[in-house]
Amino acid sequence: MKANVVIVEDDPLVAAHVGRGVAAHDGLSLVATTGTLAGARALLDRKVDLFILDLGLPDGSGIELIEEIRARGGLEPKILVLSVLGDQDTVLAAVLAGADGYLLKDIDSLDVGRQAADALIGGAPLSPSIAAYVLRHLRRQREDAKPDDTDPPLSPREIELLQLLARGYSNRQAAAELEISPHTIGDHVKSIYRKLRVSNRGEAMVRAFRSGLLRQ
Repeated sequence: MKANVVIVEDDPLVAAHVGRGVAAHDGLSLVATTGTLAGARALLDRKVDLFILDLGLPDGSGIELIEEIRARGGLEPKILVLSVLGDQDTVLAAVLAGADGYLLKDIDSLDVGRQAADALIGGAPLSPSIAAYVLRHLRRQREDAKPDDTDPPLSPREIELLQLLARGYSNRQAAAELEISPHTIGDHVKSIYRKLRVSNRGEAMVRAFRSGLLRQ
């Protein structure tokens, strides 16, 4: 069964380039292409396995879309950023918002399909310069890591859930692993975000690492 892919890209030439890469891969099926944030939002209720999206859209930032997708919970699609924006702040903002990979637009169309397929099976495709940013960021977090006693303590269940999320579990998968309902998982996630004073999963991972809750 092929994975459903949506391309969010306002440049028709780039969208066609990415579309050719998706079409060339046997495991992928392009179900929609849109050039706006509004158009992408209209597709959020469809069964989508992977979004390949640009960040610089005419009606907003693709980072907004990443955060909205991650906030929905349930069946969480993979998100692969494909952008000309390669500065460190933008890259880290996208990764912390919940992007599963980040590629620059100089990528070959066939490689787009391969990298998309890799993201779908749990990989984290990164262009070399992008990987360097992320590794430097994680290195700084490790060097600065220290317990933060100002955060309210997480419950044992919340720590257990946080560890699953850090391993890449979706809310639904975590619910199955912990044998509790997805609704209860959602409540735990909200509680974790509130206690760690964050607004998304990426920020929660960084905060938990710096607080000593995650050591991997």
